[in-house]
Amino acid sequence: MTVVLVTATSLVGCAKDNTGGATHSPNVTATPTAAALAPVKLKWVLRIPAQKESEPVLAEVNKILKEKINATLDIQFIEAAAYTEKTKLMIAAGEDFDIMFTSPAYNFYDNVAKGAFLPMDDFLKKYAPKAYGQIPANFWSAAKVDNKVYGFPNYQIAARQSVINFRKKDMVDKYGIDVNAIKKMEDLEPALAKMKAGEGADKFIFMSPGTTITGVDTMNYLKLETLGSDGSPGVIEAAGSDYKVSNQYEHPAFVNLLKLLKSWSEKGYINKDLALVKDPTELLKAGRILSYGLNTYKPGAEAESKARYNFDPAFAYVADPIVTTSSVTATMQAISRTSKNPERAMMFLELMNTDKQLYNMVLYGLEGKNYKKTGDNSIEVIPDSGYAPNVAWMLGDQLNAYLLPGVAADIPQKTDQLNKSAKASKIMGFSFDAEPVKAELAQAKTVTDKYILALAYGMIDVDSTLATMNKELKAAGMDKIIAEKQKQLDAWVAANKK
Repeated sequence: MTVVLVTATSLVGCAKDNTGGATHSPNVTATPTAAALAPVKLKWVLRIPAQKESEPVLAEVNKILKEKINATLDIQFIEAAAYTEKTKLMIAAGEDFDIMFTSPAYNFYDNVAKGAFLPMDDFLKKYAPKAYGQIPANFWSAAKVDNKVYGFPNYQIAARQSVINFRKKDMVDKYGIDVNAIKKMEDLEPALAKMKAGEGADKFIFMSPGTTITGVDTMNYLKLETLGSDGSPGVIEAAGSDYKVSNQYEHPAFVNLLKLLKSWSEKGYINKDLALVKDPTELLKAGRILSYGLNTYKPGAEAESKARYNFDPAFAYVADPIVTTSSVTATMQAISRTSKNPERAMMFLELMNTDKQLYNMVLYGLEGKNYKKTGDNSIEVIPDSGYAPNVAWMLGDQLNAYLLPGVAADIPQKTDQLNKSAKASKIMGFSFDAEPVKAELAQAKTVTDKYILALAYGMIDVDSTLATMNKELKAAGMDKIIAEKQKQLDAWVAANKK
């Protein structure tokens, strides 16, 4: 449900770091030419459903890769609903692959703790000098665990701004909803009441954040920041100068949000059946979901929503934009410890972040077959062509993506402005090392997984359930997790104040 950005033109290469750090200008050695390299085959694991016409696309992709780095590429497509479990099994089985899309939401920190990913520091400057230099320095800091880089950020807008999404023409305009007057979740209730009264029982009025209620967008709205994996016990207050780590599942802001969602469920604004829906795309396209959140707004989201869900959106902004470690690490690539060719994998990441032709081919497919050009830097996707990943944010430097219909040419500038205007987290660059408490984190996740979806959809009593959940979290080692987070954060704060 994330609202994603589609932008174009490379404005990062010579730009200053908009979030407070300078871009790199590393001294690097030239990467070997293709002729000097032995042929290899790379395997890339992506959270994308299988594409019927992927073979012709990969055939053309491999022509480019053979010429430039003497490699061929195989993509393992995995649908979103199955991605976490399938990649978990792949890693546990020690399967051979080279690169994997990852983020804290998809067990980045847990996998680093398990030794599933290789540190990239020895490869970055040598095999990806241009991409390394384009990405702001503190982005690389954000991708570090125990002072080593384990994630290659897919450069995108860094500022995250929590929003509520509406269908514009048939809801906002129809019922005269003033989205600009909605500044917090409670302000949404009159709009929900209007839509329920006018639309009847066959429409899903509001879609709860679901399991992402423990994620970065909800935490940003609540002015909290999680340390480590989404949902793991231990957050800090985003405002002020306090660095105290506490349990978010006892925090008044989180508890009150759950109680609000519970009341909406009782009033019929939230349909509990949606808790069973793993992929709401078809419901959104069919116009059965009228509003949803909490999500992130990004410039260009209007055109992206139109292309993906076939409706014009309107957004209520319920939080100020902020740049955090989590917003940098929300979409990255990792190199597997099972990779037999990590150097070549890094060369491939260099190309995916600097070669506009290659990036757009993987993103949109083949010109004339999967998309048609409508301008020098704009395209129109050909419907039902059999290849349409449409996930610019997952594949590389998003500012290299061709513009989709409706995306204004000034989106890169607006993106830049939003990054500049966003407040940076006070712990930007801090990354939690989960290794000392990985067993406790696994046990805690088992506990939260039992309850969080039912809480988000208002299916169970908030107070009694949270009391039970927190008791089980304590038994799982929550206090040890929070103490370890506090210890590492205190050390980071002390080092950064020198």
